[in-house]
Amino acid sequence: MAPCFMKYEKFNSNNQKYPKIRLLKVISIAIIMLIVSCVDNSEDITSMKCGDIESLEKMPWFKTRFESIKNIPQSAVILYRYNSEEVIEFQSSLMSSTNQSQYFCNGTRLVLDDPLVYQEFLKNRTKVKELFGVSLWGL
Repeated sequence: MAPCFMKYEKFNSNNQKYPKIRLLKVISIAIIMLIVSCVDNSEDITSMKCGDIESLEKMPWFKTRFESIKNIPQSAVILYRYNSEEVIEFQSSLMSSTNQSQYFCNGTRLVLDDPLVYQEFLKNRTKVKELFGVSLWGL
C-alpha cells in the first residue's frame, strides 16, 4: 500500500504546477471571451451625430421644419445614413415633392434637384431610425 501512496504523492507533486497553469489559462480565456462578447456593435441613437427627437427639437432649424408637419396626421421624420453622413428627411402628405426635404444634422439642405442625384440618394441611403411618425413615402 505504501508504494501506491508514494507514487500518487510523487505524481501529484511533480504535476502540481500544471493544473494551476491550465486553470489560469482557462480562466484567462473565459475572461477574454466575456469581454469580447460584451461589445455591442448595434447602432444606437445616442451615438449618432443628430441625436434623438428631443435634442433635435432644441435646434432652431429643426424646430421650424418639425413644427410645420408634426400636427399633420400623415407625417414623419426619418433619419438616414447617406455617404457616411446622417440625413434627416421630413415627410408629409401635404408636400408636393419628395426631394426637397432632406437635411444634414447642421441644418444644411441636401440638394437633390437633379433626378439622377435623387435616384442615387434613394438607392444608397440606409434607414437608421424613424424619429417621428411612420415613413409614408416608402421609397
